[in-house]
Amino acid sequence: MKNKQIKILMRLISLICIVAFIWMTIHHFDAQLLFDLMHKLVSQPWHTGYMVVMYSFAFVLRAMAWKWYLPQARFQTCIDGLFASLFINHIFPIKIGDVARVGICAKQNRIPFSIVAESVIVLRLLDLIVLFFFAFLGAIVYMHMIIRSAMIFPLIFGGIVFLFFLLRRIDLSWLQKHKQHWNMIWKSRRFVLIVVAIVFSWICEAVVLFEMAKMVAFPLSFSEALWVNSMAVGGQVFQMTPGGLATYEAVMAFALTRIHSYWEQAYALALATHLFKFLFSYVVGLYVWWRIPTLWTFVRKEDVASTTPT
Repeated sequence: MKNKQIKILMRLISLICIVAFIWMTIHHFDAQLLFDLMHKLVSQPWHTGYMVVMYSFAFVLRAMAWKWYLPQARFQTCIDGLFASLFINHIFPIKIGDVARVGICAKQNRIPFSIVAESVIVLRLLDLIVLFFFAFLGAIVYMHMIIRSAMIFPLIFGGIVFLFFLLRRIDLSWLQKHKQHWNMIWKSRRFVLIVVAIVFSWICEAVVLFEMAKMVAFPLSFSEALWVNSMAVGGQVFQMTPGGLATYEAVMAFALTRIHSYWEQAYALALATHLFKFLFSYVVGLYVWWRIPTLWTFVRKEDVASTTPT
């Protein structure tokens, strides 16, 4: 299956999410509710600070996982690369942040681009596996609520078609070049540490949604917040706008309303949570840009070509 066909399918799913987002905006946007939530974030600095700390710690854990996978990389470089990736993904409509992530790590630590690219791709796959596990587990637990939605059947069909096309297209021959390194990681104790760090990083990120829900009095347990966050972040593979704007809100609001049908609160919660992540990405992005003034050189076409596995 050609790349073009996969891209068309992904854009189609993204457009469906954008249309759903527009529909939600027309029918369920409550400006006063959103304003009240923003006011609480500003007037409760300790509460907001706790969310910032936990969200930051999620990236610290991912940096630790990357450092364990790639011991020759410096921890500070891993943090810089992750923050740069987050920043760039919230500026451009397509996910090209990992290009900068690979470029920064490779050039700052003088590691071959292919080795760094392999580490980023493997860690991304582990991220997706963990998110899929949380999403799938939550779907089983809340299936009696999900099955009532008229949207569930188109979503299942779209997901199956997407996976079919993706599995036919995936070519992991590039991994053969790094088979020895991968086997060494897989058989070592480091692999357990890497997986544990990734799992807890997504648990830390779910704290943001859990705490936001308290502010709008949306009845949400932490396990539910973990499931909803996994669904929303996993849906970002269909990103077609900066930061996955609209896709994130549509998926999160849909998941939240499978738990409780409070559409106005769910929509405001999705908007506020995503706004929080946008602001965080810009702050840490400017920090990395200050540390590495040549940040944008890592997003050039020649860098993309040199970091793409073949």
